[in-house]
Amino acid sequence: MTPTLDDICGNAMKQQVAGRLDQAERLYREILQVEPRHAAANYCVGMLSIQLRRPLEALPHLLAALEVNPELPDYWLGYLEALLLAGQIGDAAASLMLGRQHGLSGAAVEEFAGRLAAHGAQSAATEPAAAPAESREALEPLKKAPRADLRREQRLIRERESTLNTLLKQGRFAEGLALARTLTEHSPERGLGWKTLGALLFTQGSLSDAAAAMQTAAKLMPRDAEAHRNLGTIFNKLERYDEAEASLHKALEIDPEFAAAFAHLGNTYQLQGRYAEAEASFRRAIALPSDDLQEDKDLRYTSLLFMLSHNPNMDADALFAEHCRVGEKFGSASPASWPRHLNSPDPDRCLRIGFVSGDLCNHPVATFVEPVLANLRDFSSLELHAYYTNPTEDAVSRLLRGYMKAWHPVSALSAAQLAKKIMDDRIDILVDLSGHTSLNRLRAFARKPAPIQISWIGYPGTTGLRAMDYYFVDRHFLPPGQFDRHFTEKLVYLPTGAPFKPYPSSPPVRGLPALETGHLTFGSFNRLGKINPETLNLWSQLLLALPEARLLVGGLPPDFRHDGLTERFAAAGIAPERLMLHPRGDMGTYLALHHQVDICLDTVPYSGGTTTYHAFWMGVPTLTIAGTTPASRQGAAVVGQLGLHEFIATPADFVAKGVYWANNLAALAQLRANLRTKWQQSSTRGPDAVATALERALRHMWTRWCAGLPPESFEVDAQSSDPAAACA
Repeated sequence: MTPTLDDICGNAMKQQVAGRLDQAERLYREILQVEPRHAAANYCVGMLSIQLRRPLEALPHLLAALEVNPELPDYWLGYLEALLLAGQIGDAAASLMLGRQHGLSGAAVEEFAGRLAAHGAQSAATEPAAAPAESREALEPLKKAPRADLRREQRLIRERESTLNTLLKQGRFAEGLALARTLTEHSPERGLGWKTLGALLFTQGSLSDAAAAMQTAAKLMPRDAEAHRNLGTIFNKLERYDEAEASLHKALEIDPEFAAAFAHLGNTYQLQGRYAEAEASFRRAIALPSDDLQEDKDLRYTSLLFMLSHNPNMDADALFAEHCRVGEKFGSASPASWPRHLNSPDPDRCLRIGFVSGDLCNHPVATFVEPVLANLRDFSSLELHAYYTNPTEDAVSRLLRGYMKAWHPVSALSAAQLAKKIMDDRIDILVDLSGHTSLNRLRAFARKPAPIQISWIGYPGTTGLRAMDYYFVDRHFLPPGQFDRHFTEKLVYLPTGAPFKPYPSSPPVRGLPALETGHLTFGSFNRLGKINPETLNLWSQLLLALPEARLLVGGLPPDFRHDGLTERFAAAGIAPERLMLHPRGDMGTYLALHHQVDICLDTVPYSGGTTTYHAFWMGVPTLTIAGTTPASRQGAAVVGQLGLHEFIATPADFVAKGVYWANNLAALAQLRANLRTKWQQSSTRGPDAVATALERALRHMWTRWCAGLPPESFEVDAQSSDPAAACA
């Protein structure tokens, strides 16, 4: 779907806030070429001109905004500011009086009146004698202006709040944000403006400001369950879990049937490793009726599955059954109900490949898929299309957009609308890059809009959809023949699941720290929610077996209270002085911490993926356990790709393997020195090799479909020169 003018305006505002003024101005002017009376774009380009100290250029745009919507105080204040900066004192005074007639009032207006008076007085020394008198005459009515009637003021507030609700329902978020700010400035005692401001700031990623605004809303509206729910959601994102839990419990105290509050409370529990409580909350959220959007309801199922994948008490068969149940909920009907595809069954023609994801931005998924797409775009046999489910774009999105024949922003489309669009675009093979993670569109996949559908990268496990044909893996991740029964899809084996793209400014690998300290330092950079009681107990057993060893835990939330984590280790017999706890930092700081670590320790059962790649790149191997679920084998997949099977353990020999390396520091030092070079020299893990294998896999799938054959599992040999033998 083509983005609306309001979508473009919202994106331009983000560019302006980020300081990319040239790009913001270009977008605003593109809008005005299509719709010269677009109020928000006129206002924003006017304020941008003021920011660039070009007030005369700002005036016609701000006046145009006022002509469309004279009830928005921010439009008046912007116009008045431009007049003042342009030195048009008389016009500014007259406009201020006119603004008051339209209900302009409040502290910001009084402040402007004071500035205007001061400006007129200060002009006397430099302007002709008539100018100060003219200014005083123009300002005189301001001193005599009567106070607004209280009932009229209250009516104006109600009108503004009604306008705000209308703007939000229409998706005009840029104007909604401006009006929300006006409400908080002119009616700070009313909660709606603060609540809306907090919600819109949250969507822009301004978490601290969003929390402050929503806290004010919750205080002003103590019986508004949604305000407390919103505050809990923001606290979750800030990883302030105690406060999140308190806010969400308050929301449920007010409304015991609030499904969305139960869902977010489940997230709070899951992020703390409290799986039984998380499962109960998610199931309660699913069971309760609600008026939420279908995408929000689906996210509760997704959150439940994601949480169950982290639960060490969940066996593989039960986990697969849960995924299948969710697949049926998403509409995975029998093939007889799927649409008839009109794609030309020519096995040799150029294929239209669609990628559906909300992570085509600054996200780990994009880190893996970007180098493959950079190679795939050069294949004349393929035409690439992106269906982007995230309303926010960034520099990575713009990079990936350049690889595509077509880029389709589809965040506003329903599942039915998205499926229809994909069918109308005649996509031959549709690739899901999300699985059961946020912003997925699996309900659209369940409608079978493309002849062939594949899941890849985004989620370590089955989608549970009967309509999903294939799932890309490698033999180190899921050994052939061992996991087929845990997927509704057929498994297709690539030489590697996806290539790893190192951080361009990675620091160099340094020598083994244990040779200087005399003891091993273990490390973990996995998110806090993965350090559950089972993981902590496993690590503690290893530390007890090596009394001199230390443990560095990185990636902790910035405001994390360390005492809770140190108490958990202390209960397992590990003294606090053996722990080195570090908050999450930028990429350079994070990677440099590996200079202090000899061996990383993986989490169970949800093992590390991206963090394991980063550790290897920094010369640090990871001791991991190959479990029985796909999520528990991600670490083993990375370790296995490098042939370091001595770092793949079972629960029974995890401690023994860690002790072995403590007694073989010379070998560990040699391994550290060679890991990055070994990775760079691999011929099967490079993006060109993965792209070649992927293209062959897609062609093999398509050939089978053209012949009327069902999906099958197969393996791709990227090094074979015979295309027919490359897929076996």
